[in-house]
Amino acid sequence: MLTRFKTKKIYSNITVGEYLKKKREEMGISIKQISEKLKIRISYIEDLEENNYNKLPPDVYVKGFVKSYSKYVGFDPEKMARLYGTERAIGNKIENKKNPKKKKKKKDLFISKYVIITPKILTVFFSLFFLLIIGYYLWYQISSFNSVPYLFISSPVEDMISETSEIEVAGQTEKEAVIKINGEDVFVDSEGYFSEIILLKPGNNILNIEAVNRFNKSDTRIRNIIYKKTFESVPTNINKTEEEQKDIAIEESLDSIENIEFIGP
Repeated sequence: MLTRFKTKKIYSNITVGEYLKKKREEMGISIKQISEKLKIRISYIEDLEENNYNKLPPDVYVKGFVKSYSKYVGFDPEKMARLYGTERAIGNKIENKKNPKKKKKKKDLFISKYVIITPKILTVFFSLFFLLIIGYYLWYQISSFNSVPYLFISSPVEDMISETSEIEVAGQTEKEAVIKINGEDVFVDSEGYFSEIILLKPGNNILNIEAVNRFNKSDTRIRNIIYKKTFESVPTNINKTEEEQKDIAIEESLDSIENIEFIGP
């Protein structure tokens, strides 16, 4: 008897992030160049390439990063996004098996009996702490005032061709920023994520996506979307006016009269 062999899929150990990193290095492109071109934070790119998925935003937005990154280095965006989704699902299952939820044990508190806290030490500590808070607040306000808001568009990608009349515009901006699409306000949640369905007209559609922070600094992204609509053939007689149709009927009647033969005595 012939022995039957079972076939088994063998998956590559290289992750999506490692594929992108390898291709980027082959092309001689730095992370900073990718960040400036695609408007993705450097930390997000580094975490994606190093498989630090726990430090990344929700998967729906990471897939947008993967699509933009893949298209830029010459990979198929949709295929890479699907691979990322599969990879994350497998990773989550493995992580759950390795680290089942355990009850946390209360750590014993240790207080050194040799440390003596005096009013002077407390005064110095709280003074330094207060100065640090003020310094951080001033630095944050100055940097926020001089910088444009963070804006990333996960969908749609640039120069997209759509066969449907609706398209989803989604992405992320900084907290408290306002998003406008072609001048219309869009809802932004507390984490800065937004999503809006836009109706397209046949032909080229220009989407102007703008983020404005509380200091009135703005950043804009432009998306050109081509909507290809399939038209059904229309009978030519429909476009004719009533007068033209009457003229055609009179001409047909005259032709029929000319064709009648009169027989005389």
